[in-house]
Amino acid sequence: MSNQSTLSPLLLVEDTPSLQMLYRTILRKAGYNTICASNGQQALAKFSEAMPSVVLLDLMLPDSDGMVVMREMLALQPNTRIIVITANGSINAAVEATRAGAHDFLVKPLGDIRLISAVANAHAESRRDLPADIEGNEHTADAIDSTFLGQSEVMQQLYQKISAVATSMAPVFVLGESGTGKELCARAVHLKSARSKNRFVTFNCSAIPHELQEAELFGQAQRSNAPASGIKPGTMIKADAGSLFLENLHDMTPTVQAKLLHFLQHGTVAPLGSGDQVRVDVRIICAATRDPAEDVRAGKLREDLYYRLFVIPIHVPPLRARGEDVNVLARHLLVQIAQEEGKTFTALAPETSIIFRNAPWRGNLRELVNVLRLAVVLHDGPVVTPDMLPPELSAHGKSGKSAISDSMPTGATPADVLSGMTMAQIEELVITSAIRRNAGSVPKAARELDIAPSTIYRKRDTWASTDE
Repeated sequence: MSNQSTLSPLLLVEDTPSLQMLYRTILRKAGYNTICASNGQQALAKFSEAMPSVVLLDLMLPDSDGMVVMREMLALQPNTRIIVITANGSINAAVEATRAGAHDFLVKPLGDIRLISAVANAHAESRRDLPADIEGNEHTADAIDSTFLGQSEVMQQLYQKISAVATSMAPVFVLGESGTGKELCARAVHLKSARSKNRFVTFNCSAIPHELQEAELFGQAQRSNAPASGIKPGTMIKADAGSLFLENLHDMTPTVQAKLLHFLQHGTVAPLGSGDQVRVDVRIICAATRDPAEDVRAGKLREDLYYRLFVIPIHVPPLRARGEDVNVLARHLLVQIAQEEGKTFTALAPETSIIFRNAPWRGNLRELVNVLRLAVVLHDGPVVTPDMLPPELSAHGKSGKSAISDSMPTGATPADVLSGMTMAQIEELVITSAIRRNAGSVPKAARELDIAPSTIYRKRDTWASTDE
């Protein structure tokens, strides 16, 4: 059993008793606390009482227009994710519902998997429904995701660019290595924009088989003898009035690239198998791990499409370029992972912080999360020490003065590198490193540091008692 039962109640509004019982059974078996209503009046009363984060709403109600009920719910609680249900699969109903604020659109009859998937996605987005405030401070970073934490100069520049481009309608192209947080950057642009109250929808061209890309992106006309005839809305229509995040354009088929170019030129899309042109208002945000000009030269991306989309580039810096931010992130993520795994980790040892600061992090944030999770799962807390790290990572650790100076970026000071450590941690790091440099000799280390050997012995006794 998942943790769905800990979420706020889900409101199901369906006037047909047999369907209401069927949907309620499916949802409750999946762990969702489901309350039901059979008409618009009941729906609004129960909505006002429970204030659910997700609503399944049949548009055809015996006493009310479902669209009116939806608007009243959104007026009471704008962040509610409303999934509208209808037996009419017309494209007009889909567009009207999404433009009016619907989170998703389902056509009867509903399959178990599609129903649960829609509800799960709605709950996930509801939990991510955060204020659109990207100003480069701690509040801002938490508002997007923990992996956007950071006070380094490169991250400050990124925050500033996000704020600058968010107010524009021009397409944005986010560039960065794998695992740097390109989707988070795109979401930040969306949340900062005037479209923040509408949907942010993703479409990964590499994850969709070529033969399905056109129907998935632009929609598809369904057969006239199908149980639910009409138009199945595609991702583009679902993103209407919001933002569409496109990944890996080089894996988009030539046919779909041509239709995307048509949309950028005319603002309309034609669902597969339909002669209708549907006007859609979507801001396009793309992402790639390499310069898309390379894909143009390789014949994988149309040159005219490239010039339409590559208008405002945003570069997300790799983790190794974010300075001491890596340890800010590591400490933040460590607490989260420890809670998930039922462990007591709360801090990084000073030498671990230096290793993290020096490491190349070729896998960026994903690698950092994996390293921390490995340490947490295999060891007990409360401090992550170098011996808990993979050997290839520990090799990037250095000792003593050289470790501090080598880990400093140009123009930085030792204070920048040691930021976040307590004075006691810094003192332990310096003394321990001096002892190691002097082959374990406390007297020699004391002479190097210009302190009495007894001082070192006393402090080592203190550290030992603290560890116990």
